[in-house]
Amino acid sequence: MLNRLAKLALVSTALAPICLTLWFVEISSAWQRGVPWSENLASHWLVGSGYLLAALVLSGLCFGLVWLSASRHGLERLPVKIKSVKTVDKEIVGFLLVYLLPLINQGQSTISVPVLVFVAVIFFFIVYNSHAYHFNPLLGFFGYHFFEVTIEGDITYVLITRQNITDCKAVSQVVQLTEYMILDANHAE
Repeated sequence: MLNRLAKLALVSTALAPICLTLWFVEISSAWQRGVPWSENLASHWLVGSGYLLAALVLSGLCFGLVWLSASRHGLERLPVKIKSVKTVDKEIVGFLLVYLLPLINQGQSTISVPVLVFVAVIFFFIVYNSHAYHFNPLLGFFGYHFFEVTIEGDITYVLITRQNITDCKAVSQVVQLTEYMILDANHAE
């Protein structure tokens, strides 16, 4: 199972879409209508670059942690027998709506960074201390699907995989990422 530092990193990566949204808000606020695209790009290419860089770094960290966990040199592969499967991909839509809320503030000329930091800290604390973190939209962006699975022993986990599961026998090996989250070891790389 991943240690607390790795879990902290995975929860942090859920904030990448917020950074990307903030970058878009900043660049669209600075963009001048009626000015050629090339001039706008030359004049404003650094606007919001900190947000864009943060989104890219967090995205790379998320993908790297999942890839490393499932690699042959990562976490221990465990055999699993799944009894039931239920898709939970729809939960990502609610998270994405929350991530897009900064766009509503676009009518103002500035983004209230202290308010956003406060909201991000509360979000981070709640997600880190609960089991809701598994709906990281970045994983959906990287092509992963989320399933609620019950394994032998009647324990329920969230399974992350790149395949569409139509048969309980489709997944035979997993790695355990957190207390209640497993990753399909054969279809994660």
